[in-house]
Amino acid sequence: MSKSPWLDHKFSNIFLDEISLVEDPIPGIDNRPMEAFVWIYENKAKELLFNALADLVPLFPVRSYHNEVSSWLSPPPDGISNTVFVVIGKDSKGSLRYAGGNYFNSDFKDCFIDDRCTDDFWNDYDKCKSRREKAHLIDDVISFHQKNWNKRDISETEFIADLVCTMPIYLLVLDNNNGHMAITPAVVKGCCPADFSYEKISEVIV
Repeated sequence: MSKSPWLDHKFSNIFLDEISLVEDPIPGIDNRPMEAFVWIYENKAKELLFNALADLVPLFPVRSYHNEVSSWLSPPPDGISNTVFVVIGKDSKGSLRYAGGNYFNSDFKDCFIDDRCTDDFWNDYDKCKSRREKAHLIDDVISFHQKNWNKRDISETEFIADLVCTMPIYLLVLDNNNGHMAITPAVVKGCCPADFSYEKISEVIV
């Protein structure tokens, strides 16, 4: 099986672009990276993040001119509603970890979990006795933190993902008492194929 495009960093994606703003800062408030990616860079979790994406977000090529790849998308395995949740952080031993899945949905429930949801996530995760319990815990912690995220950004991301038939990705970085989120459609940019013979100007008169 060939290497996932998530792991080939000559192809651009929003996660890679955000991390590059931390690695090589660009002046200006509009170029300020999201806190989730600052944490990932500072805690050397970049490789872990992209391994998680390669594991949970299968990519399929969109081919265009000369059969070259314009982009890669990740259609929902159930055909319509899958959402990817990824949680990254450090456990009580200081080990970098991720947990997640791609059969969640973004119809978030009301979540009345207290701050323990963030503080003890990895401890609670290790106490889970089944995959179902782990899925519930991941769902709980994402639901808890998404309440503080811009609802318009969530709606726009979900709309774009649905429009192009790819899964939305909800990344949550747990940093002690804080949770930093990033939400984006699953898209990796391809190699910009071109065929100038398709360029034209036309008109229609009725």
